Amino acid sequence: MSTRRRAAALVLVGVVVFWAGVLVAAALNPGYAHRRDYVSTLAARGAEHGWIAVLAIAAAAVAMLAAAVLVRPLSPAAAVAIALAGAGFLVAGFTRLECANGAAGCGLGGRFEVSGSTEVTHWTATTVSSVLLLAGIALTGLALLRGRRRLAGRASLAAAAVAAVAFVATGGQSPGQLQRVGILAATGWLAALAVATLGAPFSRRDRSDV
Repeated sequence: MSTRRRAAALVLVGVVVFWAGVLVAAALNPGYAHRRDYVSTLAARGAEHGWIAVLAIAAAAVAMLAAAVLVRPLSPAAAVAIALAGAGFLVAGFTRLECANGAAGCGLGGRFEVSGSTEVTHWTATTVSSVLLLAGIALTGLALLRGRRRLAGRASLAAAAVAAVAFVATGGQSPGQLQRVGILAATGWLAALAVATLGAPFSRRDRSDV
């Protein structure tokens, strides 16, 4: 198997582990609601089995690092942005918020403030990494358009736009639903990139890398 195909497989595994981890962690936290609550609170100190969500976020970060390998031939700038996003989400995953009363409702209605070093680091890493990831997706879309791969290019730009709008609109008393729309758009793009790579015919370079 070539390096690119191994990277593509790692992207798919990372995306699947992320969503599986989020669903399992949410089910283990009483009162937690996907529509209302942030994903990050599942990994918080005070959440039930927070290590599952830490693993899930780390898996998504690894998927981004692997995706950077896939987009590098198209756009080195996109590859750098996506790789930095992956590194940033690793930081976000391991700088765990404090949710003494559990994951459900944490961060809503002033239950914690972004003031301590851990909270500032977490939210800064999450915000900067999200911007970098969306920039990387958009840059990949532009590179695809320049290469006359219009459908893939437009789909990439649409994924970046949907995720950006969802992330900007996330807030209030029920931020979970919009946050998940943004995450779904971004992780869906990662998965589509991986599937497209695995479905592509072997090139001479691929064969020499097996």
